Amino acid sequence: MSIRSEYHPLKKVVVHQPGHEWNLVTVEHDMQEKYLIEDVLYTEDAATDHLEFTACIKHAVGQDSVVEFTELLSDILADREICSDIVGAISALEGVGIKTHDLMLSDEFSQKELAELMIAGAYKPEDKEKQSYKVLFPPIPNLLFTRDIGMFFNDAVILSHPAKLVRRREGLLARYIFRNHPLFKDIEIIDILDDATSHGLPENIHLEGGDMIALDHETLLIGCSERTTDIAIELLTERLLTEHIAKRIIKVQLPNERATMHLDTVFTVIGEDDCVYYPRFFSEDEGSLRCPCYTYELINGRVKLVHESAPCSLFASLERLGYGFRNRIPCGGDIPHYQTREQWTDGANLFAVLPRVAFIYERNIQTIKVFKDIGYTILSPKEFMQSEIEYIDKTLVTLSGAELSRGRGGARCMTMPFDRKR
Repeated sequence: MSIRSEYHPLKKVVVHQPGHEWNLVTVEHDMQEKYLIEDVLYTEDAATDHLEFTACIKHAVGQDSVVEFTELLSDILADREICSDIVGAISALEGVGIKTHDLMLSDEFSQKELAELMIAGAYKPEDKEKQSYKVLFPPIPNLLFTRDIGMFFNDAVILSHPAKLVRRREGLLARYIFRNHPLFKDIEIIDILDDATSHGLPENIHLEGGDMIALDHETLLIGCSERTTDIAIELLTERLLTEHIAKRIIKVQLPNERATMHLDTVFTVIGEDDCVYYPRFFSEDEGSLRCPCYTYELINGRVKLVHESAPCSLFASLERLGYGFRNRIPCGGDIPHYQTREQWTDGANLFAVLPRVAFIYERNIQTIKVFKDIGYTILSPKEFMQSEIEYIDKTLVTLSGAELSRGRGGARCMTMPFDRKR
């Protein structure tokens, strides 16, 4: 079990199909701040489109490649001690009373029902109408974007510590899964809060999976963003380099804005020579907003800054390491108007299931056109499902994003790979 790049053939990935947690999101004036979403999904259509996405993954790399988060959580709830610990942790996080705590530990729910309750924050009483829910605490709709709950790199998992309150239950549940599910029994767990506590540092240290990109088995890119703090990157860099899990870390300084909440909203890698990027940040044009990059390595036992690309783009840091990325696909093409529109609808957030075989929302028309111009085959999910995988190369699969994209996350956001072929 190992992740050594963003594009080696996928073996295993964690996903979460949108469920009735989305039906329990309340439409309020502060919905964006409260739930981190601009709109509510039509859950049935979103679930159908998500199922089509995971069916494509299974077609490409095997029927057992996709693992559902709810099933992992349900599995560990079979252990009453672990179940009690999780219920206690949720009760403390959500500020609920002893009645709700004891209800979750009662025999009223099966393991699967309890797992769904922990995600939706509500359940359906048997004596009520079908569409009526008993709400205990807020739902966590952003679990759809499993990329942010952790990052697998080489033979370790890096635990996330979400910046926003609405996502902290996701991090809590993921932590229990990685520590207790037999699927992950041989994986090393990296929790930077251990280091923060030992150094007496403040607790507001935030790190999310969407800000971490595995360039190769030696190099990890980390975005310093709205959701990942500088001190978290410093602690993680120290840990990864001194334990020789990574040879170098490249910190990418991003604007502290919701539109660029994570590094993978503006840059993703889908092949050895192929990447997608948001030109406004990483082009060499005079009008671009430069994002300085800082490369750190271990020198004589100490973490040192060995290269700074400010004010140049990320590509200066990558070229120094031999990564030319001959196929640099601009999100939105050459027109700034479309670049901004398609970055907003995740035109730079692609997920590679095989080298140079990736998924994108069909609505990102200008980005898709650039792929077609450089020789990529463009397939719908139906066409991809009818293809012979052994002959597939340079292929873009266009997902229906009419509902899924309204949640503000693309194909990479919806996946957390934990094993790829080396």
